[in-house]
Amino acid sequence: MNTLNKFLISTLILAVMSFNLAEAAAPLGKAVTPSMVLQGGSTSIVKWAAPLSLTYKVHVFVPSTGNVTNALYRVYPKGKRAGSIACRTTDKLYPCYAVTIDQTQHRNAWVQLTQNGDPETQWAFTKTRGYVAAVADNLGQETLLNVSGQIRFENMSIAIGKTYQGGIIFYIDETGLHGLIAAPGDQGSALKWDNGDYIRVGNTSPDIGAGLANTVNIIAALGPGSYPAQITYDLSLNDYSDWFLPSEYEMDVMYRNIGPGAPAPLTNIGGFASEWYWTSHEDGSNNAHAWFFGNDQGLSIPIDKHYCCGAVRAVRAF
Repeated sequence: MNTLNKFLISTLILAVMSFNLAEAAAPLGKAVTPSMVLQGGSTSIVKWAAPLSLTYKVHVFVPSTGNVTNALYRVYPKGKRAGSIACRTTDKLYPCYAVTIDQTQHRNAWVQLTQNGDPETQWAFTKTRGYVAAVADNLGQETLLNVSGQIRFENMSIAIGKTYQGGIIFYIDETGLHGLIAAPGDQGSALKWDNGDYIRVGNTSPDIGAGLANTVNIIAALGPGSYPAQITYDLSLNDYSDWFLPSEYEMDVMYRNIGPGAPAPLTNIGGFASEWYWTSHEDGSNNAHAWFFGNDQGLSIPIDKHYCCGAVRAVRAF
């Protein structure tokens, strides 16, 4: 993949017979929008389509104005049978699952839709067909149903520590659909950061999402050679060739989510060595930032670019 294409990619980084409910912390997703009002006893409905054909946990937000004890949601993982008005879990092709929420017990809170009270309930949605709906046809005509205009589909195919698209997921952005993947092993050790000379690259950032642009800038300044930025940029691994050297904060997240600093059971599932790992964030002409992976506390400091023994772990975006 050429430099221009890689740089463009970098910019893109920047239940069933009955249900029970599980109160949930706000999962990844967009901010809550203002509430919407449905008229009881009518055919009014609010629908949220599944983003992709994936398995999700579903969370709904009960607004502070919610005062209905039996707010009704229906889950149609495969869509709705044409002409059907019934909601049946026994429909093998188009099952429908219903849940009523006592809003007075969950105001201003996220609530997970679960099957038989199981917080691990997951729904396999079909894109363009599967959806979740809030309805008010079970309420009296004098009743108004207040629901949030936003619910959240928590992607269970994408999770920290899972193997995915060539490596191990260590970061997921606020959309829940994109993030960063670490290669499953190191791409080298005992490596200097630069190409033999102290050259100031400039235009490198510590931020999450900056690693690819940093890598491109380093290669443009240093030229061809066998150094961390070039090694990761040239890497072809597990059918992917868009790897790069992580920024300082990307390495920090990697250390804390899949490295020695990660809580069990994810502690060092990335298999990192007790070494200094180079990042793509330099600090002047002579130094570049590196992360020490030798303990569960972590340490990030700028060290000499000619330090002999830095390790390298490539990452890519999805």
